[in-house]
Amino acid sequence: MMQELMQMVERADEEPRERQIRRLGARQLRARQREERRAEQAIMEIAWSRLC
Repeated sequence: MMQELMQMVERADEEPRERQIRRLGARQLRARQREERRAEQAIMEIAWSRLC
């Protein structure tokens, strides 16, 4: 699961924002941003749980 989350974040970093905005509609862009935010939060939760 951790690898899948990291791949999602890496994939998001590969595509420039300008191209993404042009290619995706506003609704799809918001959905993708929500997905990225959730993935980042999950990664942070895992990282914090390993520190504790």
